[in-house]
Amino acid sequence: MPKKHKAPWGFNGYGAWNRRHAVRSALRLPVPPGEFRHPDFAAAFAKADRDAAKQRVSPAPATEETAPKVAAPGGADGPDLRSRETLDASVFHNADILAPYTVAIEGEASVFSFGTLEDVWFRLVHELSWSKLIVGELLSEMLVILLCGSLLTLAQVIEEQNVRFRDNVILALTTVRLSTDKIFGWQPTKASTPLEITVLAIYGWIHWLLLSVASALIVARALRPARSGIFSPDSVVNDDSLQVRFMVLRNSNQSSMGFLYNMEFTMQGMTSSGQTVDLPLVRSRYATWRNQCNIITLRHSVKDAASPFNAGYPGGAQKVETVFVTLAALDIDGNQVMLSAVYYDPTLLSSAIERRARPFSRILRNHRYVDMYRVARHPATGAMATKEPKYVCNLDNFIKTRPIQEGEPGFIESAPDA
Repeated sequence: MPKKHKAPWGFNGYGAWNRRHAVRSALRLPVPPGEFRHPDFAAAFAKADRDAAKQRVSPAPATEETAPKVAAPGGADGPDLRSRETLDASVFHNADILAPYTVAIEGEASVFSFGTLEDVWFRLVHELSWSKLIVGELLSEMLVILLCGSLLTLAQVIEEQNVRFRDNVILALTTVRLSTDKIFGWQPTKASTPLEITVLAIYGWIHWLLLSVASALIVARALRPARSGIFSPDSVVNDDSLQVRFMVLRNSNQSSMGFLYNMEFTMQGMTSSGQTVDLPLVRSRYATWRNQCNIITLRHSVKDAASPFNAGYPGGAQKVETVFVTLAALDIDGNQVMLSAVYYDPTLLSSAIERRARPFSRILRNHRYVDMYRVARHPATGAMATKEPKYVCNLDNFIKTRPIQEGEPGFIESAPDA
């Protein structure tokens, strides 16, 4: 009978335990696994740790991260071109809302909308966070309860009955499935008047309507395209190409559940004069992509005379201020996956806007990405591991960039070619 292998949890960095992310670790979600140490070299790493403890020096493999670095300008008196050290997802949001800071709108006559209710529904489904939505539901329910108690009190005043606002508010809770006997205790009561019954009936209908709307919102938000991947927070452009990295998020090499299918990337740009230009990719379509250790580097060749970054472009090389990139794909259930990112050239923005928008996703000229891949080696001799996994992907470097040094290639050949 064919054997079904188990996923390689643990030894290769997947399913790691991280005390700083205890909840995610307990749920077996991806967490920073720390430095990978090949099992073949366990004794050598242990010895290196003991030596380091004596010398107060942490051992580290000779990789691009530990090599001498060329620092980018820090943005004190100009644009901030420094590499990122940690991922802050707010950079994509900040870039999305940068345009209103540069272009204002005006007008007095027309409201461009297909209806107020449609606009409200769109905001509830797409724009409000889960926390705001839940708080809004709770506040709406509390407001309706207080309103019901107030109307019951008013009805009793009209009919000249004994008035107790507190009891009426508590009575309003019975419509949310709390037993009257549990609230007041069993006691003989007189029948409600037609006016009180009317108030309670209307309140019950409003409560049902709120629950129905809340349920519909949950379903509508659940059907939105899943965010199953992420683009790098910065793009780089050099003499070779304009590049953007992409990583699949919902998979940790454990199953096919997080795979993406029929992936199609599109890239366009906008010049500082407002002209939209196409940025065709070296490869824009992928049948499927799967794991976090496989990074796609999207490339638009600037060597092509049809590239707006090339001097041979009609009118000369353009000042491309903005780059847009999108992904349309399917998940394993056949649901649509949509992702996008927008990048701005900080050197083409006014200094006031550039500082105001930080941090935002940037176009870094004459930069390259820091390599993510290295060979698993002996910490002392540098000998390559003889057993798998022989290669290591440093996910921390997914977001890192640095200026190109003279003679360096603009594209990292170790990354999967795009």
